[in-house]
Parts: sequence; C-alpha cells; structure tokens
Amino acid sequence: MNIEFYTTTLWVAVIWPLLLSIPSLHNRLPWPRHLAIIPAVILTVTPIDVSINIPWLLYGTGFAIDGNVRWILGAFVVIWFATVSITLPSNKKSPFSSTLYLLTLTGSLGALLTTDLVGFFSFSTLMGYGFYGLLRQNANKIQQRTARLYLYFLIIADLALFEALLLVAFTTQHFQFEVARQAMSDISSSPVYLYMVLLGFMLKAGIWPFYIWLTAAFNSGTRTIALLLIASPVTISMFGLLRWLPVRDDIYITGMVMQLLGVAAILHAVLKIFTRLIFKQGLFRHGMVYFTGAWLIIALTGLFSLILGTALLNPTLWQQYVYLVYPFIAVTSMTLTILILVAGKTHRKPESTDDAFILINKLFYKLKKWHQTTQQLASQLKLTVQSLWNNSGSLVSRLFQQVLNNQKSKSFVISWKINITLFLILGLAITWLAI
Repeated sequence: MNIEFYTTTLWVAVIWPLLLSIPSLHNRLPWPRHLAIIPAVILTVTPIDVSINIPWLLYGTGFAIDGNVRWILGAFVVIWFATVSITLPSNKKSPFSSTLYLLTLTGSLGALLTTDLVGFFSFSTLMGYGFYGLLRQNANKIQQRTARLYLYFLIIADLALFEALLLVAFTTQHFQFEVARQAMSDISSSPVYLYMVLLGFMLKAGIWPFYIWLTAAFNSGTRTIALLLIASPVTISMFGLLRWLPVRDDIYITGMVMQLLGVAAILHAVLKIFTRLIFKQGLFRHGMVYFTGAWLIIALTGLFSLILGTALLNPTLWQQYVYLVYPFIAVTSMTLTILILVAGKTHRKPESTDDAFILINKLFYKLKKWHQTTQQLASQLKLTVQSLWNNSGSLVSRLFQQVLNNQKSKSFVISWKINITLFLILGLAITWLAI
C-alpha cells in the first residue's frame, strides 16, 4: 500500500459514516455501525502520519493524523465498537437510531482528524446534537429532562466557541490550530479568547463546576449512553482544549484558578464516592456503577484541569511534556470503559449471603407458583378433553343412527319399487292370459 491509499482513507474515515447515516443506505447493509468505523481502524493500526488539504471546504480545512491523535483515535475506536456491540439494532429501538449514532460518529471523527478551528467547531457541533438525539430517543420524563439540560449547556458552549472563532477571524485569516493559537497569544484580546475557549469546552466536557448534566446523563441513561458520553463529549472536548488553548506567560491567575478548580473537582468526587460506598456498602449495587463512573469522570477531568492550570503557569514545562497528555486521555477513557462494561455485567449478582437467600426464596416461590398454575391448567385441560370426548361420542352416535335410518329408508324404497314392478308384471301376465 502507498501513501495515496492512506491519504484517501483519511478523508473516507469522515465521509463514509456520514454517507451511511442516510436511512435508505444503512437499512440495506448489515452491521452499518460497525462498517462505519473500519477506515478509522485502518488509520489507527497503521503507524504512518498523513495529511490532506481540502481548500474548497470550510475556509480550506484539512485532515491529518499523527502519533498524538492516534492515541485518542485508538481509544475512541475501541469504545465505539464496545458501544455498538451492546446496542440493540435500530429496528428494535427507533427508526432513526442508526442515523443518530452515525452522525455522532461522523462529528467525533471529524473533530479528531480536522486541522483547523472551523472544522473542529462544525464537527463537534454535529457530534453534540447527534448525542442529544440519542439522549432523547425512547426517553422517559427524567431522561427528557436530562436531554434538555444537556442541550442548554451545549448551546451556551457553542455560543462561547463561536465568539472565540470570531476573535480568531478578526485577528488572522488562517484557522489552522498552531497558527491560530500563536496569533491569539500575541494580541491584547487573548484573555477573552482564552476565557471563551475554557468556558465552551468545560461546559461540553462537564468539567467541575459544570458537571450537572454529566451526572444526570449517567444516572438516567444506560450503558450505551455512558460509553458514548465518555467517547464523544468528554474525550473530544478535552482533546479540543489541547487544540484550541493558547499558552502565554502572563496568565498566572487563570492558571491558579484552573488548578483550584481541578483540586476542588477531585476532592468533591472522592467525597461523593466515599460517602456513597459507606451508605450503600458495595460498588456493584444497582445504580452504584453509573454513580461511581460519573464521579470518576469528574475526578479525571478535574485532574485534567489541574494539568492545564500547571501548563498556564509554566508554558515551557507544558511544551516539553504536552505529548504525555494524549495517552493520559486515551488511557483514562479506556479505564472508565472497562469499568462500566465489567461492572454492568456483575452488578446484578448478589453481593452477600442475605441477597443470595432472598434470591433463592424468590426462585422457590416462582417454582411453586408455576407448579400450581400448571396443575390448574392440567385439570382444566382434562375437563375440556372429557367434555370434547363426550360431545364427540354423542355426535358420532347421532350420525351413525342417521346413517342407519337412511339405509333403512333406502332399502324400503328399493323393496317397494321391486314389489310394484312385480305387481305390474303379474297384472300384464293375467291380462295376456285372459285374452
């Protein structure tokens, strides 16, 4: 394979799931959600850095992949395959389920592979509203309330990021990540751009103190929603902060605030999990899995906020060790995914002998009830069979009697025909003899 194949695969990885999102197309294909991720799998397992420019699309956007992006892309591919493998087919959930999944996938892959701010904003917006549609489908009142809350946060975040884009457009004509970050680091309006970027991505990722929608989505959703939340809004938003955030030498206060927010998030999450474990006495009880997963995400995003604060305080140190943040995001996302997958299968098992005793009693009660129901059905069936047998016997007897009567009547009619014929012959014979 040559470089042209990988270059083609780079943009096909984004276009292919977008095409599959058309209902008339993915309804004709088996496993469309798995097929949509195949080009991204090829990019993940192939250690070749490639890029492509599309000058006629979105102010000259492009796609590229390198070692840092490959960490995030690999984690995303694994989480996506795990998510769609435990999800019901679209015809069992909603007619637009696969379309929403594939639009969310398209937005996530586009945000990961794009090389400029406009492309990232467009694809992340598509991802956000696709995820909102997944929250809304087949939702009860609590889940609908959670979806509306997420929508409010998403709108505010997009407005903040759009304001940051306007500042970049006012400053420079180039929207590539490195060029835009460098340009925004050298102007007087850089703090406004920094605050808009921080606000937008903190809202999208549910970073403390903007975690309300995240915990609500975990508690009211399913394993599918939990896994997609890790893969798309949280991971892509942290990745976006790395791409958008300008680093300057005169923003120490902002760095200290980010560090304080990170420490507060970690302490809050640890306190919540610790108190819940004391009162619930078990990690794998019903509801505890998603509660723990949500607060672990808050703790990890708090650690990420602490790292960003350190970067703002010491830009030189950040430039030396920024490459370690990408595997950090990938490893934490995979760890949370494994926790949810494993705990989701084991939280229904009994945690103590008391629970096992209760389950055994319930099982015996169900068996006894089934036995009684079976006996009642058997007795009813016996009575029904006897009734049918008696009715069928009387019916057969009546039919047989009717047949006999018919035969007697037929024989009577036949005998009278013979007698009349003989009587006529006798009359004719007497008449002939008399003549």
